[in-house]
Amino acid sequence: MNLQSTSPASPRLKLLAVSLAYPPLAYPRSIQVARLLKFLDASTVLVCCDEPGARKDLTIEPDAEAKLAACLRVPFELSRGQRFFDSIFYRFHKRLWNRRNMAPDNYGSWKTAVLSEIERYRRENDYRPDAIVTFAQPFTDHLIGLELKKRYGLPWLAHFSDPWVDNPFNKYDEETQALNLSLERKVVESADILAFTSQETIDLVMAKYPGDWRLKAQVLPQSFDPSLFQNARSTKDRRITIRYVGNFYGNRTARPLIAALQLMVENDQASLDDICFELIGISDASVIRDAGGDALPAGLLNVYPSVEYSESLRLMTQADGLLVIDAPAELSVFLPSKLIDYIGAGRPVLGITPPGTAADFIRQLGGPVADPSDTQKIRDILVSFIDLLRERRQASVNTPWGTPEVREQFEAAIVAKSFEFMLKRLTHYD
Repeated sequence: MNLQSTSPASPRLKLLAVSLAYPPLAYPRSIQVARLLKFLDASTVLVCCDEPGARKDLTIEPDAEAKLAACLRVPFELSRGQRFFDSIFYRFHKRLWNRRNMAPDNYGSWKTAVLSEIERYRRENDYRPDAIVTFAQPFTDHLIGLELKKRYGLPWLAHFSDPWVDNPFNKYDEETQALNLSLERKVVESADILAFTSQETIDLVMAKYPGDWRLKAQVLPQSFDPSLFQNARSTKDRRITIRYVGNFYGNRTARPLIAALQLMVENDQASLDDICFELIGISDASVIRDAGGDALPAGLLNVYPSVEYSESLRLMTQADGLLVIDAPAELSVFLPSKLIDYIGAGRPVLGITPPGTAADFIRQLGGPVADPSDTQKIRDILVSFIDLLRERRQASVNTPWGTPEVREQFEAAIVAKSFEFMLKRLTHYD
């Protein structure tokens, strides 16, 4: 069976896309996939997930579906019993959880349903796409792409977000690691283009593969939509507000920030009288207490729960400054999606992040960076960062902050053009 189009060239490239994450599902990946497809000049049929019980946010790219040729929402839901046993295995026996789900995630049953839905749509609509694209995470999306490649022989672009096997936050046992490595290798070998969000991720992931496979790897970063931001800010609050937007998990904590603030309080508390730090999206305030946040002066560090996506953009735009806080590491290849939204907000950014992609990027923008393990350096850059924010406030500076040439590279329309170029080169589409 061959899905390759044999009809005369149509005005737009026909793309079959698979992404479990898509609005209104409130996953970070939903935002980036919807934005990329929204600005892409192609006729796209998207297969995404209908996941009852998952958190939804109707403010995430509300017109995303209207830009598609078709949107096929395939249900996925674990039974109550499956959820119960999953939670038990995950909590008390991670190796059994990995075995039960057969890696790389627990969406394996969704793969079968998606393949059936694509075949139904193909048959009923005589659908003949020019190419396939799959978006991870979850990496089950790429396993779907692997099967589609086998069945139909179409050009395939596999878009990675975070690394798969090489992700340092994946605590695989030896057997599960081997299984994931086998699956990743099949995807890397079979896909025609491998898109990663940074060069550092390419270097990390592709180091273990043959050199000619590396030629398939290209950078396609995340993006921001300038139309979603308003640069006008309220000046009613006399205090200078510095915000962090996003939750903490694993080794990513507020401890490096809190330790530096404690040092500032000990040495010159008066310099913080007009400063307010806000952590937006903290689901469990105890993580701040456990990190020593309660010992700080009242009002210096405030914690708020998650907000809708549109509200998070407003809060970014109305802040004086924005924070990136990452987990300690020798080298980090991660480029947080919130950092890309920070660029759109146009406010000065300070990075508490280890050497690597995010640190280099913030420096390119013109922002200060300190390693999470270096409390004194964090304290020092906080002092200079606060001075910068005071100067901007006093001068009523309202132009977007950040090196213009760097910001422009991440605008949604520019990134979508790069994506379109990859697809046209892949399909020899004129």
